[in-house]
Amino acid sequence: MKLLQLIESAATGVGRHVIDLTEGLLARGHEVHLLYSKLRCDDVFLGDLERIQTRGNLHVLQIPLRREPGWSDIAVAARLRRYLRRNGPFDLIHSHSTKAGLVGRLGLLGHPTKRLYTPHMLFTMDPSRRGSVKRAVGALEATLAKACEAIIVVSGEEYAHAAELGIDPNKLCLITNGVSLGCPILPGLDRIALRQSWGLGDTDVSIGFVGRLVPQKSPETMLRSFAALPGRARATARLAMVGEGPLGGALRGLAAELGIGARVDWLGERDAKTLMHAFDILALTSDSEGHSMVVLEAMARGLPIVATAVGGVSETVRHGINGFVAPVRGVREIATALETLAGDPALRARMGQASLELVRNFSLDRMVDQTAALYAQVVSGAWKGDAPVDMKLAAMR
Repeated sequence: MKLLQLIESAATGVGRHVIDLTEGLLARGHEVHLLYSKLRCDDVFLGDLERIQTRGNLHVLQIPLRREPGWSDIAVAARLRRYLRRNGPFDLIHSHSTKAGLVGRLGLLGHPTKRLYTPHMLFTMDPSRRGSVKRAVGALEATLAKACEAIIVVSGEEYAHAAELGIDPNKLCLITNGVSLGCPILPGLDRIALRQSWGLGDTDVSIGFVGRLVPQKSPETMLRSFAALPGRARATARLAMVGEGPLGGALRGLAAELGIGARVDWLGERDAKTLMHAFDILALTSDSEGHSMVVLEAMARGLPIVATAVGGVSETVRHGINGFVAPVRGVREIATALETLAGDPALRARMGQASLELVRNFSLDRMVDQTAALYAQVVSGAWKGDAPVDMKLAAMR
């Protein structure tokens, strides 16, 4: 198949998903045209893109697609149409994230190429958005659903939310995110060296947070939960904050105010896949998520998880089995879970092993195969909203 992937938010989990999907599609013999915006991407995405750009059948174009709606969207839609005309015909266009979904559907109304859309967490699931804005966007999503053949949702929670918005369930296909399994374990000496570079001692417990420093990820909850650890537990633990964002300065100030500044390592925007080998625990304190790639990557590295009950967490983290699930903004519950794990190496080992076993259900090959199967159904006209159960109605189990 000849496929076009359109992405605006080429950063963190969405960017990683698109790179992984593109690589998987290329490996299966498909031709992929990847159109992305450099206005909101990160160095990890650009590095991955440079790594795969030499692959045959991959064509890459940068387009100035902005996050906020504006008149420039008309020019971007016109440019997209020209690209389709000059390089087509295409079998299918797959838009990723809210803004690309808007341009890829509204901007291509009347275009004959079949279209798919993956929100990677519907905009209306973000609790920080105003009610009036969420209602307007929800109505728009329900309307624009008619302008594409299918919408891929990445968690059962997103599936249920989409149905509540009035999106036709026959448009919805549930395909959870996937990660590479069998990740090589960092040799012991390399792990020690990495930890020492952060100032970690042999007995220190490294609690890792990975995510943009933005309200949705609630890094403030992470800092307050770490500060709520009893003195003894906090004295043997260090918090590694991986990521950057507009809240960075305020968070550093908060850490100092809470008296934990000396126990927090600010590692900036980096590819966390290697850094995770130095962690003992992965903590996710988000207010909302689609289906966290960070959690899956940490599970693939044998880490126990402490996470808030958002998005696909209920599908990946089994409370008391491979980690603990806490309420959103549940500082006390998060701190209790962290204290339990920090003080019990044997429990960390058991839960880490459980993570390795559970993550097998979320392999990258499974995600790519299911997505390619949906593409084939849509292109052939066989897609009628009657996908196999494992692709669609896991939310109803």
